[in-house]
Amino acid sequence: MMNLTVVGLFESQEKAKNVSESLERTGIRNEDYIIYKTNPASPRAQKQAFWRTVLGLKESRPAANQDKLITSVEVRSDEELLEVKKSFAQNGAVNIYEFKDMTIEEAKDLNYIKKIVELRAKSHIYAMPAISLSSMQMSQGINAEVKA
Repeated sequence: MMNLTVVGLFESQEKAKNVSESLERTGIRNEDYIIYKTNPASPRAQKQAFWRTVLGLKESRPAANQDKLITSVEVRSDEELLEVKKSFAQNGAVNIYEFKDMTIEEAKDLNYIKKIVELRAKSHIYAMPAISLSSMQMSQGINAEVKA
């Protein structure tokens, strides 16, 4: 049996109903997913800082709706995993993360999810290899040697 939680990040809380309906159409039970809504009372700067980190943005983009949506789904099989990822993609997920050995109980803690997603996003950025160009002239185009 697979123990996997899939987390989807969406641009807007307005997607909540569509995401929920889409997941249930694929056979995911109501008790196997969580849709977190941002607390409207949270300071705007705090919300923006989290999303800048997760999405890899340098500056906040002006947007009318700063309240994003996070959804976690417990997945029990490869087929469910494909269906959940397809559902998230169809609903415009900005990012999709898979977390092995995370239970839906652990995923109930939004702060825990935020921390894990933020760490995963940072690890993707820091894991990128440094690229340096050789001493050849840049005008050589595709023939220039790239060392990683």
